[in-house]
Amino acid sequence: MNKSLKEFLTGYKGKDMPKELKDFNWGAFLLTFIWGIKHRAWITILAIPLIIIQLPLGINWLLYTALQFYCGFKGNMWAYQNDWWMTPKDFRKNQMKWAIVAIAINITVPIILLGTATLFVNKSPDNPTEFIKNTQCYIAASKINKSFKNVSLNSSTTEKELAQSFAKQFSNATTDDSRVNFSVKHSGKNIDVYYIEFSMYGDDNCSLKKRNCSIKSSFILPDEINFNSDCDFYFNLNKQVVPAQQTKNRLKKGINIFKYL
Repeated sequence: MNKSLKEFLTGYKGKDMPKELKDFNWGAFLLTFIWGIKHRAWITILAIPLIIIQLPLGINWLLYTALQFYCGFKGNMWAYQNDWWMTPKDFRKNQMKWAIVAIAINITVPIILLGTATLFVNKSPDNPTEFIKNTQCYIAASKINKSFKNVSLNSSTTEKELAQSFAKQFSNATTDDSRVNFSVKHSGKNIDVYYIEFSMYGDDNCSLKKRNCSIKSSFILPDEINFNSDCDFYFNLNKQVVPAQQTKNRLKKGINIFKYL
């Protein structure tokens, strides 16, 4: 590896580490990029895309685990490049603090998450279902609020034309008459997961007062699954959009888990 590149990625500055410090670094192993940023080992930042981007067969998690072990084995050497002036005793003491913090976080966070999930379910048996429904409304509202203002809309616009105008703003959207289907990629295939549908009733212009033009959003589920996740909105020719009362109530809770506890 080019010397300057190696120095940038790992912080290596040519400092030879004493043999007695060639231990496994648990702080680097468990905290990866958090530990790496502090010690200027920028290669650890590779952990971030591996956590965020989901690859088929969980390949990203296999790569992340491999990176963890690499950081664990190389951690002391990288840290020593900045802390070479420390005595071996002080160096070990400093890295031990990182190990203790890392282990504490990896124990505490799962306990907190498990406790929150338990409280979430015990508070009300309907919470999980309600959360899923509210999440769908939140996603739909986010897309509508951001993109409906950009559609082509006038008194002669048809439902189908409105759907097409809305769909072209998204790479994962397809239209079926007045309906816009949104998909996710799974195992190389696009699977429709929810839709946004436009309806315009009668011959009158769209009016919020008359509520004669609406937007409906829902998950796309098999017919045998009885799960109503519909969210409704109304709009006018000025592209103003307001949620129906039930949808408004769902949006108040949204995806804030603490509002369910």
